[in-house]
Amino acid sequence: MPSSNLLAVLNPSNYWRSGYVTMSWQPIYQQFQISPEELVLNHVKGSSAKPLLAQIDRVDPEDSSRDILVFSLSEAVPPGSDDYSITSAFVEVARGKPVSQEFGEPSLEIVYGSDGQERGVRLMNRRLIVWFNLVPAPENDGRNWFAGSATSVQLEHQEILDQFQAAMGEWINQDPEKRCMQIDELQLTGLWDSTSPHYQVSVYDRSYRLVSHSCGSVRASMTIASEPFDYSDLDPHTGKEYHLSCQLYRVFSLYAGADYVIEELFVKAKPKNNNTATEAINLNFAARYYAYMDMSQQPSIYQNPNVPDWFAVGSSFEPYAGYGFATDIHVDSVGYSQDVNDKRFSWQLLPGKSANCLHLFMRCPDKDFDLQAGKYWYEFIYKPLKAEIYQESQKKLTNTWNEIQKQLSESQKKLVYTWINSLSSGGKIQENFFETFQKNLNFQRELINAALKAQETTSKLGIETQKQFWDNYFKLIQKSVQ
Repeated sequence: MPSSNLLAVLNPSNYWRSGYVTMSWQPIYQQFQISPEELVLNHVKGSSAKPLLAQIDRVDPEDSSRDILVFSLSEAVPPGSDDYSITSAFVEVARGKPVSQEFGEPSLEIVYGSDGQERGVRLMNRRLIVWFNLVPAPENDGRNWFAGSATSVQLEHQEILDQFQAAMGEWINQDPEKRCMQIDELQLTGLWDSTSPHYQVSVYDRSYRLVSHSCGSVRASMTIASEPFDYSDLDPHTGKEYHLSCQLYRVFSLYAGADYVIEELFVKAKPKNNNTATEAINLNFAARYYAYMDMSQQPSIYQNPNVPDWFAVGSSFEPYAGYGFATDIHVDSVGYSQDVNDKRFSWQLLPGKSANCLHLFMRCPDKDFDLQAGKYWYEFIYKPLKAEIYQESQKKLTNTWNEIQKQLSESQKKLVYTWINSLSSGGKIQENFFETFQKNLNFQRELINAALKAQETTSKLGIETQKQFWDNYFKLIQKSVQ
């Protein structure tokens, strides 16, 4: 099969993995010139090819560079390397009729008010139902602090946020304050000094608008944006003041069969009162999350001090509900009141231009909330499955091979210089030489073996010839010094 229509799938773990893969759609379209309506992906295994579920999501209609291809690997692929340098599988990109979607898995429902305003979105799959509010006062009762929050999360059709009331069959009497996944405050850093907070803005009482949404065979997703807010900063070099209109963008994705929601955050800013076409910029920001969940009067909070990128909170009492959060931006702190009647949680992220987050909902009778959250952080945030166009993968392998050859050449030079210098001496120097020689020879052998392993993963052409060449090389050198 020609390499021109292949994607290389990269598994960074030392064990077999299946799951979901996301990658930028724009480079794929530019390379293969296949429209989203005709795109077909096949998992290539030897001479056979298995169709894959796939879709293209429009994250931001104003920015096509954010369009995403997402596909599902139903079969596990073999281990690769931690640095994503070894290909684990191949996916063929073809033109044809896409795989049909299983009805209702996953799905998305938009709820409108009497005035036609979008008030909320329900994300659903066979395991999880998440009701997300776009407006500050969903009940129109004056309590206007629920914007951008999930006020109901049902795992296996049972409420997580007020688990004990739900376990007793109560619905109407559940705590009206319950919610999670809410960003209540943003801290914007300076345009020129991105290390310290510069401006704070509350977003819990500001409505969100639905920017885009999609529903396919792999996931249901939506992009929402906060009401615009003003921001200004002074250029320390010119003294010019910049006035910007900003919005917080949040992209939510619920995959088929998942018990978690993936979220991407970024803040988009445009010059204020400027009618000329100007590209938006992404600002540095730090988000503060807020949740109101009944995790018992003595919830267990799990944090790994060596990995400040995730935490978990759970109840030690039946029905053992828990919540986990993971991100690629460090969690600065997690706050929880010691008051037994207090159900409030909050946590702050460190500044960045974007953040990828995961919200995990679980029931753990074995009380292994930390193991679940840590595993999800590793597989979906820290070391997700990735894919790239095959030519790029080959280019990376070529660069690696060239670097290894460079190291080998330098090693050979050092070996020769050491040999020549030792000829005028004997005894101890000669013994040291043979020890140095053996170390250098072993080093060269390891370099070659590593390179051959990488090459063998992506292509078996010419491997046996190269092995024979290098075996003869090492035998010849070994013989010449005996």
